[in-house]
Amino acid sequence: MKNSDIISRTWHGSALEVNILFSGAGIAQQIAISNTYGIILVDTGDGTLRDLRANDIDRRKIAGILFTHGHFDHMGGLHTLLGYLRMIGRKQDLPIILPVDCLEVISTVDNFQDFYGDTIPFKITPYEAGPEETFEIAGMVIDSYAMVHCGSIEGENVLDQIPSLGYRITCDGEMVAVSGDTGDCPELRELVADVDLAVIEATYEKSADATPEELAKVHLSEDLAIEIGALAKEYILVHKGRR
Repeated sequence: MKNSDIISRTWHGSALEVNILFSGAGIAQQIAISNTYGIILVDTGDGTLRDLRANDIDRRKIAGILFTHGHFDHMGGLHTLLGYLRMIGRKQDLPIILPVDCLEVISTVDNFQDFYGDTIPFKITPYEAGPEETFEIAGMVIDSYAMVHCGSIEGENVLDQIPSLGYRITCDGEMVAVSGDTGDCPELRELVADVDLAVIEATYEKSADATPEELAKVHLSEDLAIEIGALAKEYILVHKGRR
């Protein structure tokens, strides 16, 4: 497959399937992880609904949503997705797991519910999670891990750290880890160690392209992500920036 800044790729395991619908740093990221019972979305960047349709993924089988953090390129498509699920008359509850104080997601859900009120035919159940919590959605066990991620604006210094999580999803003994955006930290290496597939961001092309502070607090470089990915049985690098 051609290596590009925007990655679409599918991985098939024995119990889990991973479909990286779209991943481009500063643009959007959305990942679908599924088993025979349903689909979990990890992040809903702009265009999530379009990418689900383009990849022929049944939107009615979405069992829940996990958010790694609240930056626009990871949650910008949430309102549209909720609107679609309302339009098609979804009935089952929609659990949404997000980091504690992830205000971008919280405000989007609150705004949607305030505006549409009792015309929403399904219950949205957001839960603000901390690290080292465990959940189950559609037969998939989800463990949360603390990640380190700071905001950044081109031409500005590294900004304050924001709430962020990585997730390990397990089904029938098979494990998939998703880092979200993160700097290098011990929890990241713990997250990906020995999993069947690790999905790891690699925003910077080379370590030389970033400062030590950026690599520790903001994003990974491709060479560093490869080093960390080697801790897993297989890995896919995503969220690449300009090359």
